[in-house]
Amino acid sequence: MNSLYADVNAVRLHYVRSGSGPLLLFLHGFPEYWGAWQHHLAAFAGSHTVVAPDLRGYNLSAKPEGVRAYRPKVVVEDLRQLIAHLGFAQATVVAHDWGGALAWNLAIESP
Repeated sequence: MNSLYADVNAVRLHYVRSGSGPLLLFLHGFPEYWGAWQHHLAAFAGSHTVVAPDLRGYNLSAKPEGVRAYRPKVVVEDLRQLIAHLGFAQATVVAHDWGGALAWNLAIESP
């Protein structure tokens, strides 16, 4: 598992990455961080590129000030830009809790 950073949407996001193949993006809930998915990442890294970010405000990612910085539309843009940063046009998203709400927004707002 590689611990990496991406500068996206005016924030620095920490994420872990492993494997190769189609992108599986894992989004944690509140008040977790990427580590909630560590066993899942290991299980799928043999057949997929697995990535689990610390969403903005969590763990090693940037923590912008103000409520507006955490609106779903803003955080979804983080995810769109992260997917592009990783070199993919799309991802299969696995999520729960706050991450699940973001995944839903990502799905309905995508072209």
